[in-house]
Amino acid sequence: MKLIPGLEHLPFAEVWFHSVDHEAWREASSKARELGKTGLEVWTTDPTVASWFEERGYQEVRRYLITELDVASAPDEAPAIPLTTRAERPDLVRAMYELALQAYPDQPGRADSRISDYDGWRGWSIDPHPAEACFFALDGEKLIGYGFLESGDDHWTHGFMAIERARRGRGVAGAIKRAQIAWARAHGVERLRTATEARLASMRALNERLGYRLLYEEMVLRGPIVR
Repeated sequence: MKLIPGLEHLPFAEVWFHSVDHEAWREASSKARELGKTGLEVWTTDPTVASWFEERGYQEVRRYLITELDVASAPDEAPAIPLTTRAERPDLVRAMYELALQAYPDQPGRADSRISDYDGWRGWSIDPHPAEACFFALDGEKLIGYGFLESGDDHWTHGFMAIERARRGRGVAGAIKRAQIAWARAHGVERLRTATEARLASMRALNERLGYRLLYEEMVLRGPIVR
């Protein structure tokens, strides 16, 4: 049970359910009430859990497709535009923050996002991840896109990708993702995993072209706590 990063101001607490009954719902509701919240944002991969909550007035607000790439089988394609990394350009982290302020609310179902202050955002979103696996797309000295990888044990994960609004649909995301795949291959990463909101048709199509295969779906629902 926790507050939702970027959505802490909303009346929902975030909670995962792998199974559910009235007792579990009441327990989660009690913890949410302790956080000062009147609703739950429920995450689940189980359609029966989602249906259980929908029968009680919850509505699906987001759905994520979790896909995975076998890095060795991915096409070996060079990025179509020149890129650099956070390791090479640490001076651009502030520009990352400015781009995140624009990109986070543009996500489907995340229009109410409010990114924390610079230091707080950097602490949870940037600094924990390897700088050499964070790629920047530039127009001159202007940052127009970034994407980073998060390390893991049996797989690595694509973290948040932000592209300037005016540059979307122009190959920037594809260039960054191809650079991430090339980096993973060069560093012995066998599998890359990514979560794509179901309404992002262009990103879903890019992932399919690059060889990502569906593992499962995550459903996100919102509704009131039980009294």
